[in-house]
Amino acid sequence: MSVNTHTCLTIECDVCGQDYEPDEYTLHFRDLAEARDVASRSGWTVTADRQVICALGDVDHQAAIDALMPPEPITQCTGQLGLDGSAEG
Repeated sequence: MSVNTHTCLTIECDVCGQDYEPDEYTLHFRDLAEARDVASRSGWTVTADRQVICALGDVDHQAAIDALMPPEPITQCTGQLGLDGSAEG
């Protein structure tokens, strides 16, 4: 009988700390690509910088996802009326 050391990855939500446990046990993954694929297919958000956000839809999780979004563009054309009816540049 031999003893072998194996390195594996587990997934944990960066917002609430919940482990990825689809069937009430923690899954162990061989590599980052496998972990990312499984988490994404299960509705979790995985960012390019390895941030992981579970699918819980509360205010804190939505704020974390919103923080990843770029700011809304401001488009203003010359001669366009503002929402208050005033003339803009």
